[in-house]
Amino acid sequence: MPRTDRLSDGAVKLLKEKQIAIISTLMPDGSIQSTPVWVDAEEDGSHVLINTVATHLKANNLARDPRVSVAVVDSQNSWRTVMVRGVIEETLGPDRGSTDHIHKMAQKYMGRDQYPLREGEQRVILRIKPTHVMERGTEGERTGNRWGGTVDVSGGLAQIRGNGALRLGMLTLTGLT
Repeated sequence: MPRTDRLSDGAVKLLKEKQIAIISTLMPDGSIQSTPVWVDAEEDGSHVLINTVATHLKANNLARDPRVSVAVVDSQNSWRTVMVRGVIEETLGPDRGSTDHIHKMAQKYMGRDQYPLREGEQRVILRIKPTHVMERGTEGERTGNRWGGTVDVSGGLAQIRGNGALRLGMLTLTGLT
């Protein structure tokens, strides 16, 4: 994965859409814990935002070890993806907008003005600072592929192109020589 400290405009666009992300954290024994979550991003691409309950397992894992990964695959186009490795830069509570943010997410994902909070439920926003980003099918595509070429996700059948690129279905690998 290429090292970078922010998402491209195309990645921000994907995360602003009604997409489900998978967030992965580390358990105390080092095993991976993954959870599907709603996802958001800051407009400038500087942080991925996940809103969760303060006492949930992922929040507890991240309080102990701030390393995290987030993967989003477009539900309508599986070739459009964003994968992020990063660290929790800060956790924002209700006094810093987490309740307002979950209501915004309820509008995005449920079409409701209010998220149905449980009695005593405290929400937090996990602000994830990217350290590595891999994108495919976005305007800011960063593939990090081992051949050093680019990935074309524009569709078609398997073929070898005149420039030496290998095309398999919707995936084209270039720079293979």
